[in-house]
Amino acid sequence: MQSSHRTPPTAEQHEAYEVLNPHGKANIVLICEHASNFIPDDYDNLGLNQTDLQRHIAWDIGMAAITRQLSKELDAPAILARFSRLLIDPNREPDHKTLIPEISDETVILGNRNLDHEARRERLDRFYHPFHDRTEELVRHKGHGGHVPLVCGMHSFTPVMNGAPRPWHAGMLWNRDPRLARELINRLQKKHSLMVGDNKPYSGRDLFHTMNRHGADHGYPQVTIEVRQNEIDKPAGQNKWARLLAEELSELARDSSLTTIRHF
Repeated sequence: MQSSHRTPPTAEQHEAYEVLNPHGKANIVLICEHASNFIPDDYDNLGLNQTDLQRHIAWDIGMAAITRQLSKELDAPAILARFSRLLIDPNREPDHKTLIPEISDETVILGNRNLDHEARRERLDRFYHPFHDRTEELVRHKGHGGHVPLVCGMHSFTPVMNGAPRPWHAGMLWNRDPRLARELINRLQKKHSLMVGDNKPYSGRDLFHTMNRHGADHGYPQVTIEVRQNEIDKPAGQNKWARLLAEELSELARDSSLTTIRHF
């Protein structure tokens, strides 16, 4: 069963995205690019079965629920994609080779093979561009009046990849600007006794398109937050991590030494 799109009455919806709390007062913007495993009927599930669509290849398990709760607890605007990353991946540059993946974790995506220019352009115009255009509006709105928001990408990762266990409870990814990532790493390790990866299990120097575009390009502090999926695949874990992240982000959003524009 694919994810439903049930949202609070105040949510703003478009085929490509859902916006929560667009006028939230917190100096934070939450961006969840892989929130959904939904594929519209006209794409015939890209040739995949329902079991495949429940796997991590189709979405970031657990992170939509955390983003929703964080948006409410922090009083922060949030945007969530309403389409699967297999259809087109918002966290890739438009010319990236895995923008529309033909294979993911050894699973062949038949519906993505041999696409012509027009088919690729249709997905960009229908899903990718509307998602990023609305995200840019949220970030710019939050930045009005001299505010410097924390821009947070919300992701999750698998406990094992290619046979190798991943011991980190979470990872904080960054590219050129380490400010927000380093603060979160330090707090989660010292205050909560968690194992937190510094640019692990992925490096922000490789896959950081959304944070580069909506955070770094403005000089705003930015981070991709990655939480291990077996930590957040059930409501209890989602509640735990939402509360934990809300506690730390709310404090950091009030830190004047952090919330300054800096271009690295």
